[in-house]
Amino acid sequence: MKRNMKKVLIIALLAVSAPSLTGCYGPFRLTSKLHNWNGQISNKKFVNELSFIGLAVIQAYSVCMLADGLIFNSIEFWGGNNPISMKEGEVEIQDVIHDGKMYQVIKSKNNMTVAAKDSDEKVDFRYFPEEEKWYQMNGEVKGLAVE
Repeated sequence: MKRNMKKVLIIALLAVSAPSLTGCYGPFRLTSKLHNWNGQISNKKFVNELSFIGLAVIQAYSVCMLADGLIFNSIEFWGGNNPISMKEGEVEIQDVIHDGKMYQVIKSKNNMTVAAKDSDEKVDFRYFPEEEKWYQMNGEVKGLAVE
């Protein structure tokens, strides 16, 4: 009887404290995107379950959670925005100094441009989700893959 009461008390404490702890560790957007993608592979639950098991076996969810926990949630906490969660049409502009030269970094969903402030030099990058790679762009032509 005493043992059951202890379990009930622990569960009650966890249930009461859960809402206050939800905002402390970040939204885990990359993991959520993987989960949502997995749920849209097929209209058949069996296929989605098999893909989930496959992703779990190859540790895709673990890698996403680690990246979210260590990188993306930290960026969002300290910088105010998460690069994984940019929406279509959203733009972020930052000024950066590198080796004494001023650059402007313009980010939007799946695109980034780095432009020198004192000249016409600029480099465009685009992310291709189907390949899961960033490429340096020359107009609409893919250039070097960014590793």
